Amino acid sequence: MENPVTQRVKRSVFSPKNLGLALATIGAALLAVFTWPVAIFGAFGGFAAWVFSVFTDVTTPDSDIVRGDARPVFNERERKQKLRDLETQLNEIVTEARGRRLKISEDFLRRSGQLRRMVDLERQIALNLRQTSSTISTLPNDIQDEVRQFVDRAIDLSFLRAAMLRAFVRTNEKVLQGELNTIQNRFEETTGPAKSDIEMLLHTKEEQLEAFRRLRNDLVSTEAQLDAIEAFLNTITYGQALTVGSVRQQMIRLKTKIEARRQSAEEVTRLVNGLER
Repeated sequence: MENPVTQRVKRSVFSPKNLGLALATIGAALLAVFTWPVAIFGAFGGFAAWVFSVFTDVTTPDSDIVRGDARPVFNERERKQKLRDLETQLNEIVTEARGRRLKISEDFLRRSGQLRRMVDLERQIALNLRQTSSTISTLPNDIQDEVRQFVDRAIDLSFLRAAMLRAFVRTNEKVLQGELNTIQNRFEETTGPAKSDIEMLLHTKEEQLEAFRRLRNDLVSTEAQLDAIEAFLNTITYGQALTVGSVRQQMIRLKTKIEARRQSAEEVTRLVNGLER
């Protein structure tokens, strides 16, 4: 196998950047010899730039094809802001629920800190993985990038879940069904042009009731995705006998599961907005 330094020398010398510098240097030298002596200074400058560029290329090691280029993957300030925004929304939901004399479930209390736990795991994976009990002391950057994207997805899901919970606090199936029954009675008792307006209201309330019923299933699915992401992050951080290959396999399975439900997020948002009209 050819020496890596020799490979870098060949790539550098024949790269478009360095070929351009070389041609510019030769052109300035010819110009100085035949027509304009002052151009010799340009030739010297071009030659110096070419030498520096080739030297830099040759002395810079190739990127590790497994680990990739080192680069930051954890934005502490951005994550803290997202956590504050979510916790503000959850606190507002709790306040509104208590104002309506609704019971706060144990599951809600446990999940209120779920995103913070995942962000802490992301920080540990990005910055301190060597200090954990995991058998992987370092992770390739492509996996660290995926971890960041999974946490991005968890943030979106957490805010989506908060919107669902807000809708559940503000209404319930019994209330919606009662409103639908009232509108149906009005529709049956109304005659004349107003009947068409009430019919439109009736269809809207029927859609809201159906949306509410679908929303319960979407909440379960959203929470299952959040649990899967948290479990994956825990596995990377604390799992035993892990390999980069096994982590990648788990990552692919999780991504497939999440992507399968990504399209429903917009639908859920529309349903929540419809319920809060």
